[in-house]
Amino acid sequence: MMLGKIFNAILGGFLKSGFNDTVNKMEDVVVSSTIDIYMKITDELRPTPAKFHYLFNLRDVSKVVQGILMCKPVSIQNPESLGRLWINEMLRVFHDRLINNEDRLWFTHNLHELVQRGFRLNIEHDDLFIKERVMFGDLLKLDAPVKLYEEITNKDKLKKVLMGMLEDYNITCPTKMNLVFFDDAIEHILRIARVLRQPRGNIMLIGVGGSGKQSLTRLASYLLEQAFKNVEITKGFGSE
Repeated sequence: MMLGKIFNAILGGFLKSGFNDTVNKMEDVVVSSTIDIYMKITDELRPTPAKFHYLFNLRDVSKVVQGILMCKPVSIQNPESLGRLWINEMLRVFHDRLINNEDRLWFTHNLHELVQRGFRLNIEHDDLFIKERVMFGDLLKLDAPVKLYEEITNKDKLKKVLMGMLEDYNITCPTKMNLVFFDDAIEHILRIARVLRQPRGNIMLIGVGGSGKQSLTRLASYLLEQAFKNVEITKGFGSE
């Protein structure tokens, strides 16, 4: 299959640049599993008036591979860690766009089946997707010369980092924010930071005003030392 050959060439070349042999051998599993999910989701989760954004294409497969390419060999040293990284990227690219529990469960059960079959990870579904969610990011060591995109296993440590950076933000920025870092808020910050660190990364924030999406985006931008600009539409709105 030509599609598999293209992504095998991209991912295979990347994994041969410093990763150990056990990880190198997983390129076929990663690519075939990603394409398998892509074919299933385009066939079974079709767009409807309520799910008009269920439009999946080959760019989504490339986004999964692009997410894996953000990691360094020091962060991925065995097939299990590569499998967990692949799960994270699949969740970010596909799962985050699903709008109800029925579709999300359908996706995670299909993902779990492939994880057990291809990556040989003997982990129960609920342990992997409900109790202890897989999280990757580069926010734990913000002062490091090279920020590593790695699995975050200590949520309390990440929460302390975010609280410290929020204090710095409120000291240095005129617009103060009073945020509560519950689990969903932390995961949203990781999602936003993942998009901002990618070339031409973009994200659409949908929801009612006051839900905190703009505040989390402000904080994520501050964490990555990126400028945050907000366009306000007024009566005299123009190009200048």
